[in-house]
Amino acid sequence: MLLSFSRYSLRSQLWRLLLLALITCSSVTYALAANTSTPTISKPATLTSTDTQPFAINVTTSIQFERQLQLSYSTPVRMKQVLSDSLTHLPAFLANDVKTDSRIYWTGAALFLAFPHPQQHAIVTQLNQLATHWQGKQQQAALNLSQQIAELTTGERIFTSLDYDNVRLNKQANTLITQDLTLILPPRPERILVLGALDKPVWAKWQTRLDAEAYLKKSKPLSNANNSDAWVIQPDGTVEQHPIAYWNRDHHDIAPGAIVYLGFSSLPDGFETLNEDIINLLRNRAL
Repeated sequence: MLLSFSRYSLRSQLWRLLLLALITCSSVTYALAANTSTPTISKPATLTSTDTQPFAINVTTSIQFERQLQLSYSTPVRMKQVLSDSLTHLPAFLANDVKTDSRIYWTGAALFLAFPHPQQHAIVTQLNQLATHWQGKQQQAALNLSQQIAELTTGERIFTSLDYDNVRLNKQANTLITQDLTLILPPRPERILVLGALDKPVWAKWQTRLDAEAYLKKSKPLSNANNSDAWVIQPDGTVEQHPIAYWNRDHHDIAPGAIVYLGFSSLPDGFETLNEDIINLLRNRAL
């Protein structure tokens, strides 16, 4: 009897331990499930707003094209998704267009809120007014620069990374889109625009290892041009100051599609910020 009771007691204790283990395991599993499910529920709530209206992203390889792919969204969307949708649908959309190179030049990719840039007309007007203060070559150069800037396509550019790999891997680059925008995914350009305090603006063929000083030789600087430094506006909107004089010249690479701007060393009263205003406008050029 004593042996039988001991066996029964032992079995009872084992069953209690097993039941306790099962209860404990279930609690841990439930806690893990609750923790992992919270982000899944909260993320859509963060991206969805009842105040947000449906919007569209127009995608093109050049702002000059009338036909543009339109991506419509009913709720806010991340840049990664916009780029992914663009890469998926754009090739088929442009299948009948004549293209020399369908590869995207990510350095020149740009996102725009609206066209044209609100300062473009004001700068053109300023240059025309500047021409009235000068005579001869300087007057004609100001008019030439005014005409060239008037012909550029500029817009209100949103300066954010559009490199697809960077957007996929960097959370800060994966911005939230909530409004109508235009996305330009261009092929690589073959030219550099050279303009500023020059005889006339020049479109120069891009060449490997040519620097700002070399491109500026394509035109003739004015007597009141800055002879020490030139400004380079890279296709991604980055502004760089490149030394060009014999005493400070230092080589800096220039990307295809960039702009080389030679500033005026002296300007009449009322035009002191003209160089800065032009550089800022050129950052907003669309390829």
